[in-house]
Amino acid sequence: MSIPNILSIIRIALIPFFLTVYVNAQAQPMFLLSGVILLISGLTDLLDGYIARKYNMITQLGKVLDPLADKLTQAAVCLAMAIRMPQMVYLLILFVLKELIMLCAGIFLIRKKIIITASKWFGKLYTFIFYFIMLLIISLPIRNPMAVFWLLTAVACFMLFSFTMYIPIFFNLKNNGKRGDNLKRTK
Repeated sequence: MSIPNILSIIRIALIPFFLTVYVNAQAQPMFLLSGVILLISGLTDLLDGYIARKYNMITQLGKVLDPLADKLTQAAVCLAMAIRMPQMVYLLILFVLKELIMLCAGIFLIRKKIIITASKWFGKLYTFIFYFIMLLIISLPIRNPMAVFWLLTAVACFMLFSFTMYIPIFFNLKNNGKRGDNLKRTK
């Protein structure tokens, strides 16, 4: 159990605390507390990646735990916000569809014994934008529906941008794997 893996587990463990505090928040201090929990989650995400790369603590478990913690946290945030804000349902649906497609693509590659590459800069950019905007909306409950709409639209645009940037990578991995490129195959 490496330090990055422990940080990923902490991130997963923070999810029920975030959900409980945010969904039940009635006053600004509780919204702020839910934002602090989300901020800690985001910081542990940054820290676990940094430590894993800097100190060569990348493990097979970490390759599963880190993205799992990311997706569970993002799903929890989208779900909690959809409970409180009806307009968030569209972002939740978009998020679920994107993740299902990426999961199916990943399973396809794994079944073909093709190594899935690490996340790219555009995936990291989307994650940063997601956390930043969600922290704004959660910590400082914005009462202007148009402001919330535009912030959620920005998240959706970055989500779609990231998703579309992964499409050629998937097909490149799929095509290289089918041609028998042994560098892309697992043992």
